[in-house]
Amino acid sequence: MSTVEEATFYIVCPPPPVTTTTTTTVGYLFASYSVSPGRVDKISPSTMSLVKTFTAPSGHNLAWALTSLSGYLFAGYSTSPGYVDKINPSTMTLVKTFTAPSGHKHILTLTSLSGYVFVGYFISPGRVDKISPSTMTLVKTFTAPSGHNNVHALTTLSGYVFVGYYINPGYVDKINPSTMSLVKTYTPPSGHYDVRALTSLSGYIYAGYSSTPGYVSKINPSTMSLVKTFTSTLFHTISLTPLSGYIYAGYTGSPGYVQKISPSTMSLVKTFTAPTGHFDPFSLATLSGYVFAGYYSTPGYVDKINPSTMTLVKTFTAPSGHKDVTCLTTLAT
Repeated sequence: MSTVEEATFYIVCPPPPVTTTTTTTVGYLFASYSVSPGRVDKISPSTMSLVKTFTAPSGHNLAWALTSLSGYLFAGYSTSPGYVDKINPSTMTLVKTFTAPSGHKHILTLTSLSGYVFVGYFISPGRVDKISPSTMTLVKTFTAPSGHNNVHALTTLSGYVFVGYYINPGYVDKINPSTMSLVKTYTPPSGHYDVRALTSLSGYIYAGYSSTPGYVSKINPSTMSLVKTFTSTLFHTISLTPLSGYIYAGYTGSPGYVQKISPSTMSLVKTFTAPTGHFDPFSLATLSGYVFAGYYSTPGYVDKINPSTMTLVKTFTAPSGHKDVTCLTTLAT
């Protein structure tokens, strides 16, 4: 603060005005497609309109998996060998590609934990690669026990990675991400086969089975034992996501269905029936209090669902050629 003296009076200069800059973080929805080359759409969740598309390099076909980490988007491809692209979500351009080791093919699931990306392969025996997102290089591989084939789902909880297998019975392995070694295996009851989806909520793991009927199992991650099962009247649980204390499960069908489940009682709360032509919700995601369902249909649709009423809010219709939505994820940019 400066002063100017005139006679016996002091005039005090006011402080300069304070300018406050507010940075607004906007969340976006990202959808991948089972097309060649692979594509990922960035979608505005408020208007359910296309913002920008990422088109993968030649040979990076069938984008089946998405995850995000440290402000970047990662896309995995069901190719041989398997590729993972690191994508700048603002420009939707390629940053760097990871090429999997020989024999590590058909990426159907990705997750992230503690600064690393984990990649699951649909091969026998099942394998999970831990990769460095900065260098996009291999850190270490987990090789599943004999008979634990075809990794179709990954999730994380309390510092561990959980792996689900598309086999009968549908095993779930708990692995130590530091050593990439097995901690314990969950073996489900008879009839619970083909793990298609895993998620976590309030200290428990939930596994969805592509069985008839469609089961969702609540698993204790410490003991890797069954707590309770939800048995749906619908067939083939193919996607799971948590929101506001509930579990949401997607089921195959034409149209597709999404059920809201109480995790405490493992009972049905309400069912969403998709519009005509919106079949097989292969992926679910949540953002800003809404549930989003992506359909394996032509064209690729994504529905925004009100989780309280389980009714449709708005639909995103993908551009021409963007068919068969395989995965959804969200990221603030």
